[in-house]
Amino acid sequence: KAIQTGEFWDVVVITAVDKKQELAYQQQLADKLKRKELPLGVHYHVFTDPPGPKIGNGGSTLHVLRCLEEQYGDKWKSFTIMLIHSGGYSQRLPNASALGKNFTALPFDQGERSEKPACVIQSILDSKCFIAPGSVVEYSKLGPEVSVGANSIVSGCYISAKADIPSETFISSVSVRIAGQLMYVSMVFGVEDNLKKAVNLLSDIHLLKIFGVNFRWCLELWDLTISDQLFSGGGKTGFGLWTARIFPVCSTLSDSISVSLKMLNAVQSKLTFKLNDCKLLSVEEMLLYKDVDDMLKFRLQIYKEITLQRLE
Repeated sequence: KAIQTGEFWDVVVITAVDKKQELAYQQQLADKLKRKELPLGVHYHVFTDPPGPKIGNGGSTLHVLRCLEEQYGDKWKSFTIMLIHSGGYSQRLPNASALGKNFTALPFDQGERSEKPACVIQSILDSKCFIAPGSVVEYSKLGPEVSVGANSIVSGCYISAKADIPSETFISSVSVRIAGQLMYVSMVFGVEDNLKKAVNLLSDIHLLKIFGVNFRWCLELWDLTISDQLFSGGGKTGFGLWTARIFPVCSTLSDSISVSLKMLNAVQSKLTFKLNDCKLLSVEEMLLYKDVDDMLKFRLQIYKEITLQRLE
């Protein structure tokens, strides 16, 4: 509904890391306003952080204030403003969304996860699909033979075949456009994996952990050669999970999820699963090549299916 003065913020500002993320936020805001999922009569803005090195929340705040002054003059000083810093790429895993972290699920509170019920956000789940307590499923479509273990996060996925997603797993699919071709990549991690940790030497790769186990050992299971080329940026900012080229590029969304889950299964079962013949991307590259329009199209398709189901 349209809000009255004093009932809500006069202005809501969301920051974005780049132009693609800004457009994604603007599209999602427009969709939510059209569906009357947000208060009406509020000034909603998305401002992109200045280019160059990350300026942090402090620098971003000053940039936003400057933008508001340019748009409203001195009048902005009388506004009640909500400022949401959403221009980062990594934070904790539940927020590592290619569409930007502002519209994703919040991370769990440590020690209380197993007591919480499953949380389903704009998703279509078959009645036979099983979601364990403490897990979050958002913007996904899961078939009858899919099970999600406790305290896991499934984001932007389409899984129609039989699949068992272990507990404490994060899996998220990203549409990417490479050389004009639309492709799909799915990242999979343990929810406690530290994507920000990096080492300066390739010989120290064993200090990194993925799914809670030695990263070097996983690379050997996947038959990947440890070299500078295995990491985006050539290791200029160190070697870590964020820049490791370990996720296969596939022609379909379902295939990308299937192969990423096979990677995880290989680690858990201690069996070899060769990735050396696949084109691989790092999380850093997935966000660089992301196709926001296709991802929003997938979300809109799910929304329409949910709306039709409610009308039946």
